[in-house]
Amino acid sequence: MLPSRPPSPVVFIASLLGLAALPCAPEICLLVRNHEDLKYFAPVLYYEGIVSFLLLAPVLLLGRWGARIWVGSAGIVMGTATLVTGFQAVSGGARWDPTAHAALLQTSPGEAAGFLRAFMSPATVGWSILIVAGFAVGVAVNCRAVAPSRRVAGACLLGGLLFSSYGVHNAIKYTGDLRHAVSLSDGSQLQIIDVGINKFHPVTLLAVTHYNYQVTHDYYLRSFHAIDAHRAVFQGAHPVAGATNPRLVVVVIGESASRRHWSLYGYARDTTPELRRSGGDGVLFSDVISSSVGTQAVLRSMFSTNFLALPVFPLFSAAGYKTHWLSAQYNQGVNDVEIAALLQSCDQRVFLNGAYDGSLLPFVRAAMDEPGRHVIFVNLFGSHVRYADRYPAEAAVFSGEGEKDGRIATYDNSIRYTDHVLAELVRMLRARHDASCLLYASDHAEDVYDSTPDTYLFRSEAIATNAMYEVPFYVWFSPEYREGNAAFVAGVAAARDRKFQTEALYHSIIDLSRLTHPLYDSRLSVFSPDFVERPRRVGAMARVYTK
Repeated sequence: MLPSRPPSPVVFIASLLGLAALPCAPEICLLVRNHEDLKYFAPVLYYEGIVSFLLLAPVLLLGRWGARIWVGSAGIVMGTATLVTGFQAVSGGARWDPTAHAALLQTSPGEAAGFLRAFMSPATVGWSILIVAGFAVGVAVNCRAVAPSRRVAGACLLGGLLFSSYGVHNAIKYTGDLRHAVSLSDGSQLQIIDVGINKFHPVTLLAVTHYNYQVTHDYYLRSFHAIDAHRAVFQGAHPVAGATNPRLVVVVIGESASRRHWSLYGYARDTTPELRRSGGDGVLFSDVISSSVGTQAVLRSMFSTNFLALPVFPLFSAAGYKTHWLSAQYNQGVNDVEIAALLQSCDQRVFLNGAYDGSLLPFVRAAMDEPGRHVIFVNLFGSHVRYADRYPAEAAVFSGEGEKDGRIATYDNSIRYTDHVLAELVRMLRARHDASCLLYASDHAEDVYDSTPDTYLFRSEAIATNAMYEVPFYVWFSPEYREGNAAFVAGVAAARDRKFQTEALYHSIIDLSRLTHPLYDSRLSVFSPDFVERPRRVGAMARVYTK
């Protein structure tokens, strides 16, 4: 049997065109899924074509083996970038963004497994197979085909340069410097690269996002690890005159809980029955949103100082409180993971690595049993995907048929289980007859068919629907706390409709603790009479949130 002849130079050129076109697949997915404007879509594809041309052009210049090595390497890089950014487009209908990038690089194996189980579907599996197969076939065909003559290769390069010239000219003329400086509160600057439509190609999008992530991540790691050099900053806390300092302050940080799915806020299903039965003991704030849709960014904004980005936990330690971080989530070390570095200054840190939130209750009880004053931070796993993994089987009250109804039912079950855990914490505090208080706020929310009835949008800074940021915010005071701080408690109840964003939450926690401190700014505490409402910005485009 005679060996088959290698494909012609025409096939060689066609395979390069195919490889150049494949990275457009995520944008095509977004166009179809989100009904984007073609006037916007066309220039995005044009700039993606330019980047693909620049990545593949050396194949036309190199010799046989050099060209094979280059096209194989370019295929791996382009294919990986397309697979990663495209998975976000297919599963969530969103473009790759810094929050997704941070989650990818700082997630734990358990969280990653839960995410894949939640989003693994025929569509995402089919997408992955098609992308891998497309790039593999394109590279294999190109490596086997006969390269074009120098004249034809030169003509292709000239055509590509002419095709790219207008876009390159505009990028240079209108973009200006590649990087721009972002000023920080301590007077330093970070050099950040803007992400515009000329950088939406998967390779450039992933590269630019990683660069920006690394710059900001390194800055915060340095700040968090420098806490010992700045402990003097946290000295000077003292009780508010005439106030009763609580012995126990419990701060519960929920996970992915949307107030749109809390029945206390009017949701049709009874997802918060135990808090509802507690009557008028708690204060429910009606208009609170998160600062981001990523846990890392939210916790950083809640618990690090406006100046120097220092973790605030030593402030409470210096005031005579022992600080505890009790988490149902995963412990990821302290050296290169931002959240763990933020928390290292807590006096006690416990991670249950994916256990149900109810498993935290014995640790909370043990902390409450210790003598002295305590600020206990309880970090729930709440409603983190996969929702069905967040509660025991006996807590499954709601059910639904099909993907949509089933997903909503499991999400609502996770909310109801959070209600149970919060009610248990309140019961534990009430039984102690101490001056105590509890604050609950979710890190962020999720859009579980709330904005679009037929589409699960999850959460993304690129899409940034209101539902992704609208979080429940609940405060409870013991009778002893109410008696010793009657005017303050009345002020909190009167403030329930304030427009608040949870960044710099530590000012409000200082207020709850009935402390004052040089770092405390009453204008930033939602509980203070001096609180100042400000425009609340959300999403990658920093739009002003309005209901």
